[in-house]
Amino acid sequence: MLKRDYLIKQFEEFGKVLAVLMGLKRDGKLPEFTSAVNDTALKYTGLELEETEKLPDDRLIAILTGERKLSDEQLKMLADLLYAKADTYAGDSDGDKIRNAYRKALIVYQFIQASATLPYSLDTHYKLEFLKQYFSEAG
Repeated sequence: MLKRDYLIKQFEEFGKVLAVLMGLKRDGKLPEFTSAVNDTALKYTGLELEETEKLPDDRLIAILTGERKLSDEQLKMLADLLYAKADTYAGDSDGDKIRNAYRKALIVYQFIQASATLPYSLDTHYKLEFLKQYFSEAG
């Protein structure tokens, strides 16, 4: 019961942080948004997003769950932050950064959907559907 209460509190706190982040993004404060996203990732997962973005796709889950020992909850938070950060890369002319961040988020979301002990999330479902469509159209 204590673990469940702790997780609920952690998700509620994380939800508030995401709302602040989206406000910064909406207001066009991209440097502040990027800094806050990175700080949030470090606080909740112990990882910097830039470090995560550099991890190889084929070993991403093994590194995050094995070497870094992230919990299912931390994986969900990491995927949400990667997804949010990908949008800030939209101005890149080659699109490599946005595709990489979205691909990392997709890999983590797919793992969560298939293997995690988290309850079903409509938010995760919609993000997965968007990412699958994004990559099917991108080729």
